[in-house]
Amino acid sequence: MKLFSPEIAYRPVPSPCYDVEACESWLSHMAAQGLFVEKLGIRLARFRRGTPCSVRYRLTAARLKGGWLDVVPSEPLSTEKALYAESGWYFVCAQQEFFLYACEDPCAPEPHTDPAVQALSLKMARRSAWWEFFGAVIVLVAQFALNGHGRLVQLLVEAPLLSICIYLYFFGALFLASRDLYNILKLSRRLRQGYAPDHRKDWRTAARIHWIGQGVTMGALLLLILGGVCFLAQSGTRQPLTEYPSPLPFATLQDLADGTLVRDDPNFNTLEVRHSLLAPTILDYEESGKILQNGKVVLDTSLTVRYYDTHSPWLARLLVNDLHENQSLLADEPQPLPDLPGTDAAYGYSGKEGVFRQLILVHGGRVMSVLWIDADGTQNFDRLAPRFAEAFSVA
Repeated sequence: MKLFSPEIAYRPVPSPCYDVEACESWLSHMAAQGLFVEKLGIRLARFRRGTPCSVRYRLTAARLKGGWLDVVPSEPLSTEKALYAESGWYFVCAQQEFFLYACEDPCAPEPHTDPAVQALSLKMARRSAWWEFFGAVIVLVAQFALNGHGRLVQLLVEAPLLSICIYLYFFGALFLASRDLYNILKLSRRLRQGYAPDHRKDWRTAARIHWIGQGVTMGALLLLILGGVCFLAQSGTRQPLTEYPSPLPFATLQDLADGTLVRDDPNFNTLEVRHSLLAPTILDYEESGKILQNGKVVLDTSLTVRYYDTHSPWLARLLVNDLHENQSLLADEPQPLPDLPGTDAAYGYSGKEGVFRQLILVHGGRVMSVLWIDADGTQNFDRLAPRFAEAFSVA
């Protein structure tokens, strides 16, 4: 059969099979329009065009043993199909944990006459819905755990579109999983109470909710892919310090001591410049070298600087925790600082051995983290912090 045959039509599925009543009602509505389902997918259904007529559709749960390793078969057992055929119902297709049957005889008996027994048959579908829900929760929690520890605000500032799309996608997936679980549990409860399913349920209301969830999730996924490509394209543009012509808004090695600067490996002495909607200027700076006076080394260290010029002071303050977490393995013990005029806030940290020191300065919407090496204990906060603060406050 040709894919684009005029006898074939494709329609988006407005409700998942977990919303059994809405899905059955929609398929009956389509049959009344002359579209008879042949294949029911998760997002798309294939129909055969024909003369409009009244057709009943029923989603029956696959009869599984309930083991964790059970695999849903592609079609029911021949004995089951024969049993349904005796009552006027024929097998159409399988979808997830369900088999779809149809009947054109309005007088044919229902395939399920005991709601309590039908509720028991939904065991596999309920279990799958629970796993889908728990999976969405675990993924969302893992995303917060991975990006929330030293990266949540930083990712938001550096790539706001990417960050928002990530969480829209995961929250959208959680919403859809919650809807599936709610619908199957609601039907199971109704059946256990002895009520027959509502085969004429208003599927349009359920469809609107489903389309919103699907639209947010798929839209976020597309924007996530686009944002990820743009973010990767912007990253990795490091340049040697000698090629950056503009003055820097923070102190460098040359500003920390008087003398002649001799830089080390040029592969380490680099700068990356980026921009975002929330931070017009983002600088990732690395410098290593020595300051010489009369042939003697007066300063021998390396600097790792992350600088953000954001649109709002509260963004700058929110970045402080992430900037510290990024270097907490090297410098995690809070240290007292000298008076640093011209800054709104200042934080100092040292490693246990005192080799690494981190200084974080905040002024207005600007925030800077600088990590340096103090191998001999002479490049302490009392000596270098005022120089960093002086250059930072006047930038």
